[in-house]
Amino acid sequence: MDRESVIDQQRPATQNEEFFSLTEFSSEAEANVNEQVARYQEFSTRCFWQEIAVTGILLFVFALAYLLCYQSGIEYGSFLHGKILYAVFTIFNVYAAGQAFYSWAVLGNKSVARDFMFFWAVAFIGAAIGNSIDFALWASETCLFKQNMLTNLIFVFSLILSFPGIHFLAQVCQVKINKQPVIYFVPFVLIFAIIPAYMNLTIVRSMINAGNIETISQIPNIKEFIFGIIYSLVGAYLSALSLFIWQTGKGRLVHSARLIAIGTVIFSFGCSIYAGLFPSVPLLHIPGNPIHILIAMGYVLVALGIRRSEKTVKALMSLETDRLPAAITLVEIFGETEGLVFYNRLKNNIKATLLELLKSREETQHKQQEIGLLEQEVRLRKQTENELLIAKERAEEASRAKSEFLALMSHELKTPLTAIKGYSALLKNQTLEKLIESQKVTKVASEIEVNSNHLDQMVTDLLEFSQLEGGSIKYEKEVFSLNEILSYIRSISSTHQKASDCLYTEIIPDESIIIEANRQVLKQIITNLLVNAFKFCNKTSVTLEIQKSAGALKIAVSDMGIGIAEDQQQKIFEAFYQVSLGTRRKYGGIGLGLSIVKKLVSWLNGNIALVSAPDQGSRFEVSLPIIVD
Repeated sequence: MDRESVIDQQRPATQNEEFFSLTEFSSEAEANVNEQVARYQEFSTRCFWQEIAVTGILLFVFALAYLLCYQSGIEYGSFLHGKILYAVFTIFNVYAAGQAFYSWAVLGNKSVARDFMFFWAVAFIGAAIGNSIDFALWASETCLFKQNMLTNLIFVFSLILSFPGIHFLAQVCQVKINKQPVIYFVPFVLIFAIIPAYMNLTIVRSMINAGNIETISQIPNIKEFIFGIIYSLVGAYLSALSLFIWQTGKGRLVHSARLIAIGTVIFSFGCSIYAGLFPSVPLLHIPGNPIHILIAMGYVLVALGIRRSEKTVKALMSLETDRLPAAITLVEIFGETEGLVFYNRLKNNIKATLLELLKSREETQHKQQEIGLLEQEVRLRKQTENELLIAKERAEEASRAKSEFLALMSHELKTPLTAIKGYSALLKNQTLEKLIESQKVTKVASEIEVNSNHLDQMVTDLLEFSQLEGGSIKYEKEVFSLNEILSYIRSISSTHQKASDCLYTEIIPDESIIIEANRQVLKQIITNLLVNAFKFCNKTSVTLEIQKSAGALKIAVSDMGIGIAEDQQQKIFEAFYQVSLGTRRKYGGIGLGLSIVKKLVSWLNGNIALVSAPDQGSRFEVSLPIIVD
């Protein structure tokens, strides 16, 4: 085979252009960069106005609630006024939790962005659950406002979960958290710690004048005050981190970090005021306090930042839009002018590298084609060698079968001929009177007859098998009754029963079954099976069963003799085959009886099955569709 003639050396002229098109460095992709940047900026603008709209709705709903309470004459600080305003606050808290959870849920692929959304979503859900429980307990007058230990623990848990959320947000925005956030933390600490302290100067003075911790613990509302200070300090740290991430962050989610930072600062500022209210104002005035507007706005802005992250990732990575071009990320990091310049420089460097890769790929493909052709040649040679080996094995098997058959026929033909010649010589050398006197004439004649019949049967089997193999034998079908062939079968079985010394049994419920077949074929099938059974019954028993079953004639011949091993059961239907040469020598025959039976059964469109085991006998079952209804 000429390998070089198979290899196509010519490449399409447009292959390089197609390759660069796949890698987004074609001239068409270059022309679309500005369009892609503009489309992304349009997306950012649309998100911005949606966020403004949500914030406006929040302020409008709170203003409307206060106005309706005022118009309805509901007094500020009353139980009903607090229920209405705190219900509005709880609704916005639940809305923020739902937005955060939805944003996390719709991003199927695992990423750092999805991780930061997860922790914020869990924190928001915890806060929403805590506020909802507080509202339900207080509105049902089951518990004082915000005095349930379980909800306080839920708020602490939610606050703790916001820290890993901030940590993963820093990773997304490529920010390494170090000592720099301290610069932001110090002013926030001063502001957020001073607010609750200033609102509770009486408690601060009492703490300063107290001589020991036991005295401090006796100060009214001291637990609420200390918890509020701690909460404010934690809020200050979260605000410092989020503001630091916004100011130093890079990448696609900086806009989301801005919303989260603003929301966190507003939320923490509101919480510091909220913490100062508990020790300083009546408890019933707190649920309707306008400070809930700031806290709700903090929740909503952080949730909108999380939602912006989800929308940004989906807009840039969705399969329904173009793949994320490098220009967008570079424009976000370096600005539009420098970003595009840097993009073009990177593009040229990568394009040169891709040209080298393309050249290497072509060389690799050429080598792979040569290797493929060599492998094909090796496979063809191996296939040819295997075919020659199989042909050799078949020829050797045929040679062995031929030698075995000739040896078998030599033995089987010589045995009856020797007997016939011997008894013929006896008749020739002795006078008839002497034979009559010794009463040996009948025995001699019987032996001559038996051996002649045996020889005749072998020749007949050989001729019939040859005709069946060549397809030259033709059988005509006829309609007849089963009992028309039973007398012949019984005469054959009687003769072989006496010779084998086996018990013979027939089970034929209906001898008048009408059959459409060739009677000679049917007789030969049954007699061959019976002769085979008597030959190997080993002085036990042979049973013939003939009956009608499901529109077919069922014939079963069984014996309790030597049986057949499982690995030999399929081979016994092959021509000239018996279980072993020893079996041939012991039981005689040329191994054509069952082979002829199988061919005759196939001619009648039937099937034959064997059930046997060594030393447990054999059962041949034949089913023939030859019943005439």
